[in-house]
Amino acid sequence: MKNKWIKKCLIFFSSGCLMFAMAGCSQVDALREQAQGVADQIVGNTNTDQEAQEEEQEEEVTQEPQVEVAEPELTTNLSGSVTYKVGDTAEALKVEATTSDEGTITYQWYQSSTNKNGGGTPIEGATENTYVPSTEEEGTIYYYVVATSTIGNSENGVTSNTAEVIVTADGSQEGEEQEQAADNQNEAQEEENTQENAQENQG
Repeated sequence: MKNKWIKKCLIFFSSGCLMFAMAGCSQVDALREQAQGVADQIVGNTNTDQEAQEEEQEEEVTQEPQVEVAEPELTTNLSGSVTYKVGDTAEALKVEATTSDEGTITYQWYQSSTNKNGGGTPIEGATENTYVPSTEEEGTIYYYVVATSTIGNSENGVTSNTAEVIVTADGSQEGEEQEQAADNQNEAQEEENTQENAQENQG
């Protein structure tokens, strides 16, 4: 009977030790896996940083170096004012720019409601050295152009003077206004003549 209890105690104790050993091993394995994950993350971040640095270095190599570009000179500039009636065909505004180096000249036209060669609105598609202003609507518009010389990714530009384009009411309206003014003048003249005749008769 005594031997049975001894055997039971030994089995219980052995089982407890085995469970404790297994639990200890599991914790060790968990800690080992966690440490391995941190190490992998550090290595991954290091590789990412190295890749980013390599990409930056490649971009620096592929980018063309900055060079000095001479400012273009406008041999033909804008000036003055011109008036059209609504619907008339306007003459083209024109500028011409040259450069003392090997730069490529490009143009961009702008329009503004004020007589300033800055702060205007770029005109879509107006990238030649000439531009035909619109006469579709009545009003006054100021035009100017920026000529840019480009070498590689370096550039330099010059801005033209402004040209004033005035669009007045169409010819039929203007003719009616002139006719009305003439009628008023005739009526005034007739009234003046009538008064003069009356004074002569009284005299």
